[in-house]
Amino acid sequence: MHLSYIAEKFKVILKTTPLFQQELTEFYSHIPRRAISVKFFNPFTGTYKTIQCYRGDRKANMLFDFDGIGKLYDEVDQSLIEL
Repeated sequence: MHLSYIAEKFKVILKTTPLFQQELTEFYSHIPRRAISVKFFNPFTGTYKTIQCYRGDRKANMLFDFDGIGKLYDEVDQSLIEL
């Protein structure tokens, strides 16, 4: 078997602390459904990189549903994938 790299794409994953439903809705409302420009620190090269990316997979698992308080979600993940 021979491994050949064709291209390199970055995937940035946004993670949060546990959030209530209202905070979760606000978090997702700030991530547009169109291509966006993201600047991040690349630890492999030690430099900042700017990429054009789209909103990819997201993960939100509910922890509890408190009566009168609302739903609490565990750490939420949102992937931003380079175009």
